[in-house]
Amino acid sequence: MKSSYFIPLEQMAHFMSGAAMNTQEGVYVFGVADPSVQKLLPPPLELADTNNPMIYIYIVNIREPTFAPWYLEGGIGVMAKCGDKTGIYFFNLQLSGPGALMGAFTGREGSGLPKKLCERIFVERTGSSGHCFIERKGVRLVDVQLELGHYNNPEFSMGMEDCAATPGGKISGGGCLLHKYSVNNGFQDMNIIYYNSPTRYYTWEPASAVVSLNSSVDDPYGQIPLRQVLGAAWSKCDNFVQDLSVIYRYPQEKTTEAMQYLFTGRYDQSLLGKTTQIYQTN
Repeated sequence: MKSSYFIPLEQMAHFMSGAAMNTQEGVYVFGVADPSVQKLLPPPLELADTNNPMIYIYIVNIREPTFAPWYLEGGIGVMAKCGDKTGIYFFNLQLSGPGALMGAFTGREGSGLPKKLCERIFVERTGSSGHCFIERKGVRLVDVQLELGHYNNPEFSMGMEDCAATPGGKISGGGCLLHKYSVNNGFQDMNIIYYNSPTRYYTWEPASAVVSLNSSVDDPYGQIPLRQVLGAAWSKCDNFVQDLSVIYRYPQEKTTEAMQYLFTGRYDQSLLGKTTQIYQTN
């Protein structure tokens, strides 16, 4: 394919067609947050469980995305609801690697995912132990130490545990509550999108996890009040986008108010001031 500033229509027809994040491998963590996490959600979102809000963390290597070279991705969110729709509200996602730029831009512009680029994501497994982390601006935002064999809480269980015995893998439904908007002399036309994104699981190995969350000036992961880790898993899976639908439209007068909650997951403090500089050598 030749490089050109003009793309023929027959090629444009394939833009993000059948977008999927295939051949993922890494860690998935489930925990419970303090109910005070509600104050981090933009109205009208509410916690799906007000007493024991579920926290979700993942850090994976996406080996075969359909729209980019491989990249690594991780993020943190909480189960929330908007009306009768329940899904993960992601505070932030971080990406690194050769395909990270296309993964971040298409996810943010196309779906409203709160994505940023970071310096380093590490995904490692050796035998029954795993170690995954995300680093940005010199801070290790998330660190997960993993021991395979059993969950932290013996009573915790997940429906994907029998996926390896299912021919072709086991599909589990899943969705996210995302925000899309336009930027034109401020923020406008904001909607909440339900991102219908099932996952096909091929392996699911239960594990116990120790999780550390820390904050940089631009990424306040340490503000998320993780109270308890229920369990984790090392998994191989494919994730794909089934459809996007608008489930809530913000009145214009409420858009800036909502953006107060959304800004940090998508942008850095440098956009709010004029004196930000970083100098370093490798």
